[in-house]
Amino acid sequence: MDTHAGRARIAAGGTLMILLAAALAAGCGVSKAKYLDVTKSRDDLTAKSQQLQANLDAANKDKAQLESDKAALDARVKEMEATAQQLGTELEQQKKEAEDFKSTYDTMLGHLQGELSSGKIQIEQLRDGINVNLAQDILFRSGSADLDQSGRELLLKVAEELKASPFQVVVMGHTDNHKIGGALANRYPTNWELGGARSSRIVRLFEEAGIAKERLTGVSMADSRPRASNDTAEGRAQNRRIEIRLRPVTPEQTATN
Repeated sequence: MDTHAGRARIAAGGTLMILLAAALAAGCGVSKAKYLDVTKSRDDLTAKSQQLQANLDAANKDKAQLESDKAALDARVKEMEATAQQLGTELEQQKKEAEDFKSTYDTMLGHLQGELSSGKIQIEQLRDGINVNLAQDILFRSGSADLDQSGRELLLKVAEELKASPFQVVVMGHTDNHKIGGALANRYPTNWELGGARSSRIVRLFEEAGIAKERLTGVSMADSRPRASNDTAEGRAQNRRIEIRLRPVTPEQTATN
């Protein structure tokens, strides 16, 4: 009897718990709409986070590219600065050379006025130097590379002017187009040898006069650069000449010296 009553009480209690749970569920449970709202918000935030990460990755990539571009530009700027400095140095050097050429030209005109007036010598200022022209007939006997006394004195006077200049001195021997014949051909087979012998003789005289041999060059032009026609005696006389060219000293020559 008591056992039956106890079972009844237990059954009643279980039913009460079920009803209570149902009541609690009805009063405090989560609605489906709220659940969907929360999951949507979560998904939106996840997408936003992923977009922000993508933007951050892109920004980092852009930053790396910008840093690389900046480094390349900085290197280019340094290169251009070095080039500008070099060009500035070369411009100053060219300016100084032009001033030195002008000073040398003016000095030679003043000191060799008598020779210029008599036509023994011609001096011409060029874009990149000075050209001194002397008729060979006043320096050498016909077919000879031996200097006349008057030619030697004239060249020594020219040498004094050249010693005061800082330039390279190139002596060029020119001839007319007449072939060398007779016994003279044994010594000078062609005009190349004659022109070279004459320019070499003047170079040796300049060195003896005190011009540094590193500044001196002797060249034979033979009859390859005529100034006038070789068809007349007057033209051939103009073509037989010695040219002394003053040129800037090259960086290689400066390094050698």
